Amino acid sequence: MMRKKLLLAAALLPLGVYAQNKPTENPLLVHSNEPIQFEKFTAATLTDAVDKVIAKCNSQIKAIIAIPVGKQTISNTLMAFDEVSYNLSDLNGKVYIPSATFVDNKTRDEANKQLDRLSSYSSDLYLNVDLYNALKRFSTSPVAKTLNASQKKFLKENLVSFEINGTKLSEAGRKALKATNDKVILYANQFDKNIAESKDSIRFTLKELQGVPEAITRPWKRGENMYIVTINGPNYINIMKYADVENTRHAMLLKYMNRAYPASVKTLDSLLYYRNKLAGQLGFKTYAEYALVQKMAAKPSKVWSFLDDLRDKLTPYLSIYTNEQREIKHKLHPELTDSIYAWDNSYYGKKLLDTKYQLNTDEVKQYFEMNNTINGMFTVFQKLFNINIKEVKGLPVWYSKVRSFELYKDGKKMGTFFLDLYPRPNKYTHFETANISLYHKANGKEILPVGTLICNFPEGTAEEPSLLTHSDVITMFHEFGHLINFLLCHPTIASQNAFAVKGDFVEAPSQFLENFCWNYNVLKLFAKNYKTGKPIPLSLVNKMNKVRLLGVSNANIQQVYYAMIDFTYEDRYNQVKEKGAVQVSKDLYKITHAPFAEGTHFIYAFDHLSGYGANYYGYLWSKVYAQDIFSVFEKHGVLDQATGIKYRKTILEKGATEEESDMLKNFLGRKPNSKAFLRSMGLK
Repeated sequence: MMRKKLLLAAALLPLGVYAQNKPTENPLLVHSNEPIQFEKFTAATLTDAVDKVIAKCNSQIKAIIAIPVGKQTISNTLMAFDEVSYNLSDLNGKVYIPSATFVDNKTRDEANKQLDRLSSYSSDLYLNVDLYNALKRFSTSPVAKTLNASQKKFLKENLVSFEINGTKLSEAGRKALKATNDKVILYANQFDKNIAESKDSIRFTLKELQGVPEAITRPWKRGENMYIVTINGPNYINIMKYADVENTRHAMLLKYMNRAYPASVKTLDSLLYYRNKLAGQLGFKTYAEYALVQKMAAKPSKVWSFLDDLRDKLTPYLSIYTNEQREIKHKLHPELTDSIYAWDNSYYGKKLLDTKYQLNTDEVKQYFEMNNTINGMFTVFQKLFNINIKEVKGLPVWYSKVRSFELYKDGKKMGTFFLDLYPRPNKYTHFETANISLYHKANGKEILPVGTLICNFPEGTAEEPSLLTHSDVITMFHEFGHLINFLLCHPTIASQNAFAVKGDFVEAPSQFLENFCWNYNVLKLFAKNYKTGKPIPLSLVNKMNKVRLLGVSNANIQQVYYAMIDFTYEDRYNQVKEKGAVQVSKDLYKITHAPFAEGTHFIYAFDHLSGYGANYYGYLWSKVYAQDIFSVFEKHGVLDQATGIKYRKTILEKGATEEESDMLKNFLGRKPNSKAFLRSMGLK
């Protein structure tokens, strides 16, 4: 996932870039290609940076408003507004890093406070009637008729953003809206904070951990027959997959699915309440209706039709995989009920692969050692897009294990990126791409983009290196796809960067790359046994592909479920008021045709609810385009560089300078369709 924007309306105020700043001692305000001094990010420098940027933006906005009729130009109005956007968005990226990754409590807490301030101020831009009127005057001026296509798009989209975000309200209405939106920002950031700072562990005996490989349990040992397991993603996955004792898996699931519970009960209720209130103040029936104005789907009815249709197509296939799991469960444990519970899925899924399908997932992991996989992924992307990646030693980083790299195209440096791969206390708990510094070009000078992956892959030990599951490899390709997109996009209008595309398209360039993880010609380039150095056998890859569709309907119905939770909360808020958020999630779970895990409250750790409000459907919506894109590579050759370069130029490098539908047609040579998407799920 790409990092969410902390602005009034998701994707309505794009990230932007501002003209070169004068040298300053505050490391968050240095706009240059010199290494960012992360070690100088402190509570004091964070506060100082936000104070100065807000003051600077106030001055810039005042100047834009003061330009008289007939004196407005592209530079002093349109690009000046872009500069304001940059000031806020670039600093937001830098402030986010300590909030998501720093170990130091004082700096991290201050970063969260300053993110609230930036979010509130950014949102207030779209309540500024005088600023809106200045842009509106510019849009009707003779100069506006000379704008090129991307400039017209930028101006039009921002005018719409103002119009749907409060400029048509009375002064009293705008004041009330600001108060509501400040609450939305407060509770959204608190929701994220509660997840990141959730700390818990669980104690097991060796007998209770039967089945879990010793290499995994060794770091958990805390004494004679005592094992303390921290509640995090990698540990959860390992317990769910390997633990033979059902009670162990059940206990771990309860802990993991109750992160940030009950801390976020009031937080989520308040977030949903104030979002619904905000939508009403703006004249929309629901928050979803408001959030979709500038999405490809455009209207809630289209999203519901999409999700309902996909649910109906998937439902007939759900029992196939579940019945296979039941068979293996009955064979191994005839004394237990045949029901497949949430804590059974991974365990019996692995047993099914090991026995019936003769695919040992532990054997697969041996071919995906972390460092070799990273280098191999770089090789694939370099070959596909005709780019070069170089590791750089000695750059300042925010944590000792973070690695740094530079990306080049045609011999020219395009940007810098970091990899923060492993879990640690208080760190963001999932997988994401985050922008740190944004691309900018003015007066012949460039500031190149800087970004990072923030991940939580299993870390190696002294006895065994970090080994990735095939699912982990897919996640890595996906997230790195976001990063490549961000670094390769150098738009003339800086606000039209790669992360500024519509929210229900932004995942497509990353999802399409997941397909490469299944292709033998790709995997043989880097998948080598970490002990022997031998490449992954074709027979093993064939086995992996043979079971690729195993349980795919169940996995996708789970995505439909997540999307329906998010969309129900934001489009059918009355159900939340009537039943409560937890009961709504339980009721919707029926579409999976699996028993709900009683006692779990996963919605409070469902981080997409804060930043992806009414947009989780976008993962499935954008996958329609992703699979259609990949179908072109299938036709011409998965590693065909000519196709890769065409894709790089027509989509990756364009960012938000063109309409998404136009970019797709330019690459595909036709209008997109859902044939490849349905085929990828075994559907017709």
